[in-house]
Amino acid sequence: MIRVKVEVSPGLRGLGGERSFVMILPDGAIVKTALMRIGYRGDEVDHLRVSVAGKSVPIGRGLKDGDDIFVWAPIGGG
Repeated sequence: MIRVKVEVSPGLRGLGGERSFVMILPDGAIVKTALMRIGYRGDEVDHLRVSVAGKSVPIGRGLKDGDDIFVWAPIGGG
């Protein structure tokens, strides 16, 4: 089991309505595992951006105990 701290940007849903929380995930979990555990569906996950320890990462990146995850949605306009 690994423990990660998750923070989601304003406007996105978090776990239980919280924007900052700790999750316990199984060994071998990837970023996508965490996003789906929060409640995002597969088609929603593809539109989110994630950083771990302040660096943007793909959703297939493996997680390790103690990782800090930040989730946000890209904003477009023009």
